[in-house]
Amino acid sequence: MRTTQSIISMILCIVCLIIASFGHAETAFSADKLVSEERSAAIEKIADLIAEGYVLPKVGEHVTYALLDAQKQGQFSHINSKKLFIEKVGEFLRIKSKDGHLGLTPMRSDKKVTHILQEHDEKRINNFAFEQATILPGNIGYLKFNKFHPDEQAKQVANYALNFLSSTSRLIIDLRECTGGSMELVAHIISHFVKDKTHLWDLYDRDKLVYRVDSYMVTAEPRLQDIPITILTSEKVISAAEFFTYTLKYLNRARIVGVKTQGLAHATGVRQVNDWLVLRLPLMRPVNPVTKTNWEQVGVKPDIVIGKDQALVWALAN
Repeated sequence: MRTTQSIISMILCIVCLIIASFGHAETAFSADKLVSEERSAAIEKIADLIAEGYVLPKVGEHVTYALLDAQKQGQFSHINSKKLFIEKVGEFLRIKSKDGHLGLTPMRSDKKVTHILQEHDEKRINNFAFEQATILPGNIGYLKFNKFHPDEQAKQVANYALNFLSSTSRLIIDLRECTGGSMELVAHIISHFVKDKTHLWDLYDRDKLVYRVDSYMVTAEPRLQDIPITILTSEKVISAAEFFTYTLKYLNRARIVGVKTQGLAHATGVRQVNDWLVLRLPLMRPVNPVTKTNWEQVGVKPDIVIGKDQALVWALAN
């Protein structure tokens, strides 16, 4: 009898677990479910925001028209989840604009609307993304970092790393795994390598100059202003890392070795679409004072083109 009761109790427990699992699945499905009215409203709001704010008005107009026309033609009618909406509509925006900065992201769990992306990769979180600062054989300085981290403390870490390497014969900066981030940190690091008040770039919005960016005084060893610099690149290099590379290249302060970068130049902000969706919207474009243009869609071209896996070996030998 006890054995029968035990079996019945076990079955009941299993049934309860199955019911509970279905309950959780149903809750998750409901949270992600997207009805047609909400989908249409989100698309119309996105179109308005792009038309009003995208940094290149003609491109914004083109994307807006394409988005509303695709909605009218039923191109998005199969989308019944928020996750799929973010993926498919975001991809559509990037294709039509040819701008990898334009896209969609879910509202953060803390409901904070910010252009700063939440990182999960340890290489971009630990030590403010500064991975290595070491001296290689031949007194060659080697600095590897993987993001221009927006935290103010990243500037202090950069100071320590660069001053530590300042007495080396030359400096290799490895950006092969470096993504976007803070333009402020870009200007801060470059200020170690050039004279005070060197014109770095200008930023324009849709129709006018917003502000000029110059280098400034930092706590740095004077040797850094003359040290030969090699920057290693790959196809992964985007945004702020491209800012850094392009600027030093055309200031004749660095040679670039590796692979052409992605070509994402625009400075990006965010606009809230609704309570679960945020639009990443390019709002300003940089203009280099030497080239009078930037690297949008064309990338930063290396001085020495070589596979990313061989770039460091080449730089050490040359």
